[in-house]
Amino acid sequence: MRFVRALLVPWMLSSSLAACAGRLCHGESQFDEGQYPAAKETFAGLEAQSREWDSSGQAQYALFRGLTHAALGDRAKAGVWLRGAKAIEEAHPGSLSPIDVRRLKVGLEALD
Repeated sequence: MRFVRALLVPWMLSSSLAACAGRLCHGESQFDEGQYPAAKETFAGLEAQSREWDSSGQAQYALFRGLTHAALGDRAKAGVWLRGAKAIEEAHPGSLSPIDVRRLKVGLEALD
């Protein structure tokens, strides 16, 4: 539960600042509202489409898919997606917002 709270605080602070649309935004909203099983399904349904997105969209997708798996207790899958988000951010700095970079760091630390 501490892990989820550590991730929600930055999200709540940034939710009014982030402009987002479509199914990715819907999945993020589901995550924000604690609807983790629904968010998991939303993100799974976006996997093929996400491969066509720019680095920012891919990083954000991987981040929230990983955070969702973590919130559901699936540390193995969470790690795969969070490390993927980190790799995208490292290859394309600025793909994630500063708040999402912090959220990624917290998520990865919680898995250690």
